[in-house]
Amino acid sequence: MDENVVRRIERTIHYRFKDKSLLETAFTHSSFANQNKTESNERLEFLGDSILDFVIAEAMYNNFKVAEGSLSKGRATLVNSANLSKIIKSLKVEQFLRLGSSFKGQALSTSVREDLFEALVGAIYLDSSMDKAKRFVLRFIDIEDALSKDNDYKTRLQEVVQKVGGASLVYFTYEAPDKEDMFCAEVYINDLFVARSYAHSKKQAQIQCAKLVLGDKKRLNNVLKQKVEKEKVN
Repeated sequence: MDENVVRRIERTIHYRFKDKSLLETAFTHSSFANQNKTESNERLEFLGDSILDFVIAEAMYNNFKVAEGSLSKGRATLVNSANLSKIIKSLKVEQFLRLGSSFKGQALSTSVREDLFEALVGAIYLDSSMDKAKRFVLRFIDIEDALSKDNDYKTRLQEVVQKVGGASLVYFTYEAPDKEDMFCAEVYINDLFVARSYAHSKKQAQIQCAKLVLGDKKRLNNVLKQKVEKEKVN
């Protein structure tokens, strides 16, 4: 694989491979491998599929207190072929997939794109660690998408704050300067700092922040109470 192509892919996926051959294998379709007597991405896809299921299951379990049925349904939504294919299309890296002559000029199927994403997960895991593979997955798969409104902590917090007339809710989200590939979210209610949280995406950092606020009902009530008492004085 051309060195310029490798660098372009690495910039796009926000990961630099120590072993470039793993990246090359991840982008090798079985049709190309059969014609050129090399390894395809099928074994990496098999490994990445298992890692992906675990990472999503763990993230949902740790962040959302919902029943097993809801967790399973949410995970299935996030790891299905259509969603993974959509991610690969948005990254615009499918053009670098090495294909056999029979695929030339043909549009890639959803399953081929899905396999590429899973192969990348497996390749990153082998090249580094589970933590790096987890960061890659959670950078591009937003587990908030699997939540219903009833389980959306940001929506629930907004509803609580709006019950107090004139109360304001603001999130400040930025890249964490001392944490690699992490974002920090801070939530302010009535211009008062209430909570801070870190995550691998801006949305998830905000969700966790809202979750912290909702979990500390005493502090939340005190902040909202200050607004009410201030209005009475005025």
